[in-house]
Amino acid sequence: MLPYVSDVGVVHDNFCSDHLPLFACFKSLVHLHASDDDPLCDDRRNLVCDWLKASLDDVNRYRSALGSILKLINIPTSAMCCTPGCSDTNHQRVLSDYYNDIISCINKVTEANIPMSNSRHCQYNIPGWSDYVSDKHDAARHAFRAWTSNGKPRSGWLYTNMYKTRALFKQALRYCRRHEEQMKADSLAKSLDNTDSNKFWKDVATVSRKKATSHVSKIGNCVGEHDICDMWKDHFKSLYNSVSDGGARSEFERNCSSAHDANYYNTVTVQDIIDAVSAQSKGKSAGPNGIFMESFIYACPELWIHLSLFFTACIRHCFLPTSFMDVIITPLVKNKGGNLTDVNNYRAIALSNVDTKIFERLLVSKTNERKSEGDKYQFGFKSGHSTSMCAGAVKKVINYYTSNGSHVFACFVDLTKAFDRLNYWILFSQLLSDGMDVNLVKLLAYWYANQNVAVRWQNTISESFRVSNGTKQGGVLSPFFFNRYIMELLRDVSLSNAGCIIGNMPTNIFAYADDIVLLTPSWYAMQQLLTVLDKYCDMLHLCCNIKKSVCMVFDPKDKSKVVCDNFPCFMLNGKPLQFVSEFLYLGHVISRSLSDDRDIQREIRNMYIRTNTLIRRFGKCSKKVKIRLFRSYCVCLYGTALWKTYTCSSIRKFRSCYHKCMKMFFGYHRMCSVTAILLELQLSSFDTLLHNYRYSFHMQWKSSDNAVVKHFISIGL
Repeated sequence: MLPYVSDVGVVHDNFCSDHLPLFACFKSLVHLHASDDDPLCDDRRNLVCDWLKASLDDVNRYRSALGSILKLINIPTSAMCCTPGCSDTNHQRVLSDYYNDIISCINKVTEANIPMSNSRHCQYNIPGWSDYVSDKHDAARHAFRAWTSNGKPRSGWLYTNMYKTRALFKQALRYCRRHEEQMKADSLAKSLDNTDSNKFWKDVATVSRKKATSHVSKIGNCVGEHDICDMWKDHFKSLYNSVSDGGARSEFERNCSSAHDANYYNTVTVQDIIDAVSAQSKGKSAGPNGIFMESFIYACPELWIHLSLFFTACIRHCFLPTSFMDVIITPLVKNKGGNLTDVNNYRAIALSNVDTKIFERLLVSKTNERKSEGDKYQFGFKSGHSTSMCAGAVKKVINYYTSNGSHVFACFVDLTKAFDRLNYWILFSQLLSDGMDVNLVKLLAYWYANQNVAVRWQNTISESFRVSNGTKQGGVLSPFFFNRYIMELLRDVSLSNAGCIIGNMPTNIFAYADDIVLLTPSWYAMQQLLTVLDKYCDMLHLCCNIKKSVCMVFDPKDKSKVVCDNFPCFMLNGKPLQFVSEFLYLGHVISRSLSDDRDIQREIRNMYIRTNTLIRRFGKCSKKVKIRLFRSYCVCLYGTALWKTYTCSSIRKFRSCYHKCMKMFFGYHRMCSVTAILLELQLSSFDTLLHNYRYSFHMQWKSSDNAVVKHFISIGL
């Protein structure tokens, strides 16, 4: 490069910290167009719209400008035909252009009116700069320029002023760097004092953020960002194309041709768009097209009109543009304390365009949710249902049988990649049998069969590929799809005339999403249920993980009625299942003795972990901020409502843990009075917390609309 250098020098009139800029001039260099590898181009790509920095005037300008530019879009009348299931390729092309015009307008107006920020964290960002350093930096810069413009004298007022202002600037800079944690803590206190909850929790997330995968350079046998990204692409491509349709696609197409389309004039109104947009949340990640949900939330009526016309046309044509269906998969760590180089320690999260969430919300409102016998045994993805409620129902069945002198056999079934192995075509045939509109089902089939999926690892995005099975984890429709997919499995197991029955209601199976537990009073009945489960898993292309599926035997409380201590292993898919003495089910430790001591120990350990994390990250925060964080992260004892059988020593240890964690986090001496601390911090006592959480769970249990829970209440369980 030396032959191309024409001049090198120091810029004396530009003051930056305690360094002077160096400049170099080059000649005869060929100008190259910006490419994907160009760092300037990369910096531009990292600029994203920061809606948190947008003022009310910015939002109003955005809304007004968006309305003006959307009025210039021509509505494609040719694509607005009323022919049900129209497959005209020209109409599809026009619809794609129409969608691209809408998205292009949103992007242009957003970039022009909403403040931009760099998506990457700047290593030179110094907390406290604006409050402590900024004015001193300006004074030092002006003094330095005045000194250099007068010939850089070595004495006199200009030299003294330059020297003193520089010293003050460096002193303030050193202070901020030495007290960086305190500056972050002061920022939290300021946002909390201003009652800005969104900014407060954003600052908490910023302080807490430590991406586990940011420094992972090896996964499996792959080393380097690009090789790991390609490995993930091959891994997910294999996973999401691992289930053959087995003729299910042909059967679905036959069902579509024979199904009666009773609502082929299905339209999406402007009010439907408004309702779907109002149900969305702010502060979420942007999709592959770079648009945030705020662009729709703060939009104008013109956009809602265009969206209603576009979605109506898509439903009638059973078609969606290719760019609309783009998906980016991001591998996230399951256990940050585990092996970060293990492929199995990651799960996939699908990031779609935010406008797909609006469309999915519309489709949810137009689906006919079928009520089945098996639906009451599913506690996952339902309003008013929780993991504690499902675990409580399981424990009530076990207690009922053991109290009446019977054994209870429990099998906790683990389904391998249940969401990822879902067969689209079986699901779509199920939706048709539920009476869902044919065009809506055809549209879903087109969407899932033609979506383009890419994988992002750190700063690299892989090539896209097609998928043939699985649901998008993070999608609005995915919970509904999965519950519907396994509904027949839950129904037929519950009606198999085997297993636990309380008051003429089968209570032999419970599910929270893909976590399934089987309950029977005899060994033979459990083997029958496992046979039925295995048959339906084969039909639905689901696979049971033999290594993680375990069994437990609960003995009668009357020891004289114990039949046997050792039972033969149960067989699932021709392989034996392991017996265990305790199992962590939905976050609750269930032990063979039905004692809750082990679950109390788990909660004690978790409270210490959460408190130590808060001390490490927020130890220098103000007391007001600490109280808010302690209530949010440490005083969360919802699962304590399930504790019925435990020793006095266990609950005393938990009470001592609560008091000790409180003293540690707030900096009190271990000999300080607990009552005085509680009064000063206005925190609830340990016994009050237990009572409140038990009462809250009891009220939730009584007000639940679940059929099994209502049955338990009616018979006094």
